Amino acid sequence: MGVELQVASLVLGLAGANQAKKAYELEAQSYQEQKDLSEIQSGQQERDRLRMLRMQLASLGTSMSSQGVALGTSASTLALEKDEINIANRDIDAIKLMGMSNQRRFSLSARGSKMAAKGAIIAGFSKATSSIYDIKTGVSEVG
Repeated sequence: MGVELQVASLVLGLAGANQAKKAYELEAQSYQEQKDLSEIQSGQQERDRLRMLRMQLASLGTSMSSQGVALGTSASTLALEKDEINIANRDIDAIKLMGMSNQRRFSLSARGSKMAAKGAIIAGFSKATSSIYDIKTGVSEVG
């Protein structure tokens, strides 16, 4: 009866390892999707910030021309325009950095899950191998 239990344990151990592998693979796929979404999101934020800059510069131009200041001739207008561009560039750099950081984090998580899937299979086969050894030697873990 002990051998039958060991064989059942062997089969269930391999099935469990296979299920763990599938779970880790699904987790890796989820992380990859999050990485892709993060890339899309940071691109959208960058485009939004550039659109906002264009609106600010247009508003500045409209404001100055309504006051009778010719565009491109006033030092203060040019300084304000340059400041807006510098602020926008720093914002865009921060958006890109955060996007790359999130993408890297999700990419590493996906890679870790893929490695865990391989580890689950190796652990399952290792346990199965030890069970086979116990079956051949007649040693029963059950008692």
